[in-house]
Amino acid sequence: MAPSLAGALAVPHVAFAAPGTALGTAGPAELAAEITARAGDLPAAAERVRAGRTVVAAAVEGGVVLSSGMHLPVGGVSEVAGVGTLPAARRRGLALAVTAALVADARTRGVDTVFLSAGDDDVARIYGRLGFRRVATALIAEPGT
Repeated sequence: MAPSLAGALAVPHVAFAAPGTALGTAGPAELAAEITARAGDLPAAAERVRAGRTVVAAAVEGGVVLSSGMHLPVGGVSEVAGVGTLPAARRRGLALAVTAALVADARTRGVDTVFLSAGDDDVARIYGRLGFRRVATALIAEPGT
């Protein structure tokens, strides 16, 4: 298991707590706390990676994961999911690079269709730079209260 896997799995949780693309303050300290809080999730996630059901990519600087994401290949289709950047490291193109690496990996695995969901229009424009295009709107069903 790669030493950065715990950080790569935790970064999106820190990133999504401060949505959008704006530079923020959450950085390595918040990441370390999130890694500790999610330590119990690591063995199952590592097994999914070993089995090829999850592929993780990360941008790492000085041993700290700054941006990460994953793709989930099933046959000829894969979803890119959980792409996020620590708010303190945003506006450097890291999420774009991580997404490009995930798409390239999916293609080498024979995936024909790669899809993702953007959190907002600003994020969708970033994905558009890689050739993604809007084809539909996804809706999420939640249990009633």
